[in-house]
Amino acid sequence: MSNIQYADDLAVGQRIEFGQHTVSQEEIVEYAKLWDPLFIHADPVAAELSPFGSVIASGIHTLAIYQRLAVQAFWSGFKGGIGRGFEINFRRPVLPGNTLSGHLLVESVTPRPERNDATVTLSAKLVNEDADVVLELINRSVLPLSPGRS
Repeated sequence: MSNIQYADDLAVGQRIEFGQHTVSQEEIVEYAKLWDPLFIHADPVAAELSPFGSVIASGIHTLAIYQRLAVQAFWSGFKGGIGRGFEINFRRPVLPGNTLSGHLLVESVTPRPERNDATVTLSAKLVNEDADVVLELINRSVLPLSPGRS
């Protein structure tokens, strides 16, 4: 598979754009009923009385949308790798009808040739259709170096 990527294919400053995803009220409620059943996420009638006037996506749902977009745009190109940690900041609520998009930015790549891998730090943002940031995060992962490259 010649399209497999490795840590040493990445360049500091490289920006990877995401596709987009429009969030429906039905999706918010369905996700919330399974994974975060607070009224603000799962009950449209009760949520009308909240400061937002409707349900909002839970933070974990927002993170799941980020993950889906990041996998489609970036992570699916790697043969392996493991996550080491996230720093997550939720900046704005995600409302029904919001269309989310965003990007990853390669912050650092530190090769560890003795282990045939590299520690990689990525920053990411998700924004809504008005370019308001809804999620910012830092991802630290370990990705393989390409076999046979010096």
